Amino acid sequence: MESLAFVVSLMIGNILFSGPFALLLTLPRIRAISHSLLFLIFRRLAMGTAAFTGIFLSVIFVFNDLPLTIKALSLLCIATHLWAADREYGKFISSRLRRNG
Repeated sequence: MESLAFVVSLMIGNILFSGPFALLLTLPRIRAISHSLLFLIFRRLAMGTAAFTGIFLSVIFVFNDLPLTIKALSLLCIATHLWAADREYGKFISSRLRRNG
């Protein structure tokens, strides 16, 4: 039973911290550290891995019978990953949502 609790705590920790980690990787200061292609590939690979695991676990949590707080954290995780992707790839999502976009 302890190992099951450990796995569940890792899953919840992932949805809590993968979104802020992806936002951290898209900060202008982090992006300006190096202009090399290798750094860009590493940063986007780390962000993509965090986004894939965070969104995958969030979708699992949203569609299962769990408490509302876990579902709210899952939706917040999905939103932060969308925000990070929007910041990384040049405001593509937010420009489509604006009225005069």
